[in-house]
Amino acid sequence: MYAVVYQVDMKPGWEGDVDAELDQLIETVKAVPGFVRGTWATNGKTGTSFIVLENEAAAKEMADGHSIPPKASVTFRAVDIYEIVRDV
Repeated sequence: MYAVVYQVDMKPGWEGDVDAELDQLIETVKAVPGFVRGTWATNGKTGTSFIVLENEAAAKEMADGHSIPPKASVTFRAVDIYEIVRDV
């Protein structure tokens, strides 16, 4: 399995829009072939998404296809792909 890890910066006032944005994002991500699970976390200033996919090809496709709408409550910082070597 592979993980796609996104890092974002939270925009001021992000709290007001986050639930609707995440609901829409999660439905989109769950429809990606090879999706296993995902976790979204924030410390209030930055955010991290950890999305697990069945194989490297699916992870690369997801990482290459990322986009954030201009009106989103976050700005994109980075995306990386990691091989999962152990899952407990």
